[in-house]
Amino acid sequence: MKKLSYIFLIVLLISCKKDEPANQTAYTYLNPTLKSDYSFHEGSYWVYQDQAMNEDSIVLKNFETGFTSTCPDNVCDRREFIKLNFENITQGLTYNHYLMSNFIRYNGGGAWGQNGQPIFILDRNEEYEFNGLIVGESIDSLIVLNETFYDIKKMSIISDKQYQVEFDYDMDFYFSPSIGVVKFIEYDTLSGVKIWELKNFNIE
Repeated sequence: MKKLSYIFLIVLLISCKKDEPANQTAYTYLNPTLKSDYSFHEGSYWVYQDQAMNEDSIVLKNFETGFTSTCPDNVCDRREFIKLNFENITQGLTYNHYLMSNFIRYNGGGAWGQNGQPIFILDRNEEYEFNGLIVGESIDSLIVLNETFYDIKKMSIISDKQYQVEFDYDMDFYFSPSIGVVKFIEYDTLSGVKIWELKNFNIE
């Protein structure tokens, strides 16, 4: 009888072990501040103007939300993402902003969210570097074409250190919560520095 009890206990332990998942998928979510401040709806648009009075018009065509795929052998979490798909009406170009974790990638994507050049990151000190992105100064307010924007975060791209080459020259971006990019500077080594400032916008 004692022997039968031991056998029953072993069978029970084996059956319980089989019921346990070998690898449990973990999920991570977007930083709530990033999500609320830099995720916009389709129909939003931004019009920029440079020193020569040239204009660039950007429209948010649509957006996608979801989670990245599971890495091989579950070595990474499935991450929540938002992909904002833009069209530059003036130049006839399309690109995206890929929001994941606490950063934004330019032309991001991929099965695990591995693609794209970082252009913005939250909660990092000034001069922090991340794949060609350098965190710049925080500015209380910034006047752009006679309009004042607040809580500005400057981000710089070093072109020859990019994780994914998206920009031909060094760039500075000035981000304002709930607005997006209010100013950007392109350090064109051929035709000179171009400063683009937000002239008009509509946020949906």
